[in-house]
Amino acid sequence: MAAAVEASSTLIELKATPPDDLFGLQRRADTDLARIEKALRSSGYYGGRVRIEIAGRDVTDSGGIDEPAPGEAVLPVAIRVEPGNLFKLGSVELHPAAGSAVPEGLSLSLAPGDPARAADILAERERLMNAILDRGHPFARVDLQPALVDHATGAVAVVFEIDPGPRAAMGAVTVRGLEKVNPDFMRNRTAFAPGQLYQPAALAALREDLRSLDVFDSVKVTTGSELDANGQLPVDIEVTERKRHFVGFGANYSTNEGAGLKAYWGHRNLFGNAERLRLEAEVGGLGENDLIDTNYEVSAGFRKPDFLQRQQDLIMTLALTEENDEDTFDKQAASGSIGVERRLTEEISVTAGLDVEGSRITENGENQDFFLFGPRLSFKRDTTTDLLNPTSGTRLVVSGFAYPEFLGSSQDVVGTSADISGYLNLMGEGDLVLAGRVGIANVFGGETNDLPADRRLYAGGGGSVRGYEFRSISPRDDDDDLLGGRSLATASIELRYRFLEDFGLVPFIDAGTVSDEVFFGFEEPVQFAAGLGFRYYTAIGPIRADIAVPLNPRDDDDFAAFYISIGQAF
Repeated sequence: MAAAVEASSTLIELKATPPDDLFGLQRRADTDLARIEKALRSSGYYGGRVRIEIAGRDVTDSGGIDEPAPGEAVLPVAIRVEPGNLFKLGSVELHPAAGSAVPEGLSLSLAPGDPARAADILAERERLMNAILDRGHPFARVDLQPALVDHATGAVAVVFEIDPGPRAAMGAVTVRGLEKVNPDFMRNRTAFAPGQLYQPAALAALREDLRSLDVFDSVKVTTGSELDANGQLPVDIEVTERKRHFVGFGANYSTNEGAGLKAYWGHRNLFGNAERLRLEAEVGGLGENDLIDTNYEVSAGFRKPDFLQRQQDLIMTLALTEENDEDTFDKQAASGSIGVERRLTEEISVTAGLDVEGSRITENGENQDFFLFGPRLSFKRDTTTDLLNPTSGTRLVVSGFAYPEFLGSSQDVVGTSADISGYLNLMGEGDLVLAGRVGIANVFGGETNDLPADRRLYAGGGGSVRGYEFRSISPRDDDDDLLGGRSLATASIELRYRFLEDFGLVPFIDAGTVSDEVFFGFEEPVQFAAGLGFRYYTAIGPIRADIAVPLNPRDDDDFAAFYISIGQAF
């Protein structure tokens, strides 16, 4: 009640800005009388009294307020509130409008004896309206009749008059504003199941589904003001298409991996059905390796929505890679994949596909050629609020692949991985977020030395255990050379503090270990690192800079102490 009174008072709101004269002060007080009395009634205090005094005199006195003495700069103002007793609901009833009936199963959440607060009564009206709409009544009305207040008993009688209107199924969908997007694709994408009842949630889901295609700047979904000749509700969609092409770049730097650059070009609507093509080139190790030993990758990715059926995408990738690392292995490879991603719900999707890769791996001066072919499966559940900067929710990705010799692979290689991350908003709207991540993986198909070096597991470096040199967390041989392992576990916890809207500080702790065993025995020590991150938040995600220090490195480890990653797109 006190909060409602203070929020209603212009005297309080403008106390730091005095009026020009006594008349202005009197006018504020007169306005406040009515506003505060209304606030009392809204809070359930229908018998409350309000008195406002200026310099000790009631503002309603006919004699008025005396002008202040010369040189008197301050006039005391007092707002005196006698709220009286909190009124309660005496009765709460649902009445059908003339010629209609209350929908079966519709019930009240308010009950006699509850506080008679206006906000609660209006919220109940909104809840009843939504409940009727969800039952398929697009033209429902819930009218709140004037409340009857019994001052003798302190009871308030409330009546909600219900007019559900006709029940209707979704009807024909009209799409306006298309330029390059195929109308047939949109018809299939927007069609409702035959007989599907009207529901606001279905329209909201349709709007979000169309926005997820990334081909529209805006999507507006509205319904007709009356039913069509078939007794169905027409739906109108108005869209504005985005520019079809996009380009972008990214950059990163760490003290032990050198600098990296990335550039990409893409098409959002390649053949008119929201097909997405992205071509990307990336170079790494600049300044750390000789130019001839720099890392390169060029890749192409293609996604076709609604492949064979709705909510199912065809995904294809091609990549050429050259990777050089004097501490582990060098790699030259050509790879590709084809698969289908199926969205089961808004939060859950599964992907199945085939991978193929031909590579030459150089390890300890010896070259080995490998050919790998086989299936890959993955499961993803994402309840986070944002893809790039989540503030709440969880994200789980479980995947596995198998490249067996009987399908033509030169070596049996099988692997699984699981990554889960969670986000807890502690303050404001993402001003303080606790974030955590745990990842595990294993690979098998033979002894460690039998596996291709690029399929063995390592930890360390940006995106893994910050503070440690890239791939430096690994089992080692008798010569202290890094071997890679067959099982990996990493974890990280961060406290993300955002201030001045666009800036952030992120203290963090990372941990990780890699084992030679397929299943964890933790024979290798767990390596820990701590650091502080700096963030600048943009519309496409944060620009990151991290300073990290390993807490228990090997004596002869070189470690990376600084990482920075920036990206921008337009």
